[in-house]
Amino acid sequence: MSVVGRGLTGALALALSWVVGAAAAELRPHRALYGIELATMRGSSDINALSGRMVLEWVDACDGWTVNQKVRMQFTSREGSELHNEFSFSSFESKNGDNFRFTMRSLANGNPLEEFVGVATRGRAGAVARFTEPPDEKLVLPRDTLFPTEHLFVLVEGALTGETWVGKTVFSGTGLDSLHEVTAFIGKEIPAGSKPVPMAGEGDEEIVALADLRSWPVSMAYFPYDQQDAEPEFEMVYRLMENGVAGVLTLDYGDFAMRAILARLEILPVPDC
Repeated sequence: MSVVGRGLTGALALALSWVVGAAAAELRPHRALYGIELATMRGSSDINALSGRMVLEWVDACDGWTVNQKVRMQFTSREGSELHNEFSFSSFESKNGDNFRFTMRSLANGNPLEEFVGVATRGRAGAVARFTEPPDEKLVLPRDTLFPTEHLFVLVEGALTGETWVGKTVFSGTGLDSLHEVTAFIGKEIPAGSKPVPMAGEGDEEIVALADLRSWPVSMAYFPYDQQDAEPEFEMVYRLMENGVAGVLTLDYGDFAMRAILARLEILPVPDC
C-alpha cells in the first residue's frame, strides 16, 4: 500500500503544480484540507474500506514555489486487518526551472517505510536527479524531462489555446521510480456560477465562494517511463479552479479508487517580493 501513498502524493503534487501555472496571474496561495474516502472497489481489490485526510499547501516563495503535503490514511482489508499509513511530501521548484528539491517520507503503523530526499537539476548538459536518501542514488533524466510546475505551465498554455490533450515526461521526486509519461486531457470550461464545488462536512465560506469562479475538468494518466504498451500506474480526475484551488479529486488504481473532497480552505497572503 506504500505505492498508493506515493501515488497520491506524487499525483497531487503534480495536480497542484498544474494549479500553479493555470492561474499564474490570479493564483492565490492557499492551504486546503481534504477528506479522503473510498470511491469504488472492484473484484480484485483486497481493500474493503479506507478513510483519511490530506493537507495540501501551496506557497509562492518569490524565487520559486513550495509545496507541502501531509496525508493520513487507514486501510481495512477484506479479512478485517487494519493498516495506518502516513505520508509527507515537500518540494521547492525554482521559477527558472533549473532546480527542484524534494523530500518524501512515509510510515506504516508508526514505523518508517520509505524515504526519498534529493535534488534534480537541468542544464545544457541534460537533466539528472541525485538522491541523498537512499544514499548515492542517481537517475539520469531524459533531456526533455519537465519538473512539476513547468509541466503545468505547458498544460495551461494548451488549455488556453484550446488543446484537449498534452503528453509530457515528468519527474515528481516521490521515489526512484517517479519518472512518468503523463497524459492530460483538458475538458470544457465550467462557467462561473454554474456548478457548486462539493465539500466534506460543514459549509466553508471559502469553498462556497469557489462556485463564483471558472473551472476545468482535468484527467491525467501516469505511465511508467519508457515502457511500451504499459497500463497506467494510476489515473486522476479533478476540477481545477481559476484561483488555483483543486476541487474534488479521484485517484484510480484499477482495482479501487479513492476520492478527496475539500473540507476546509484558507487563502494565504500574497508575498511582497
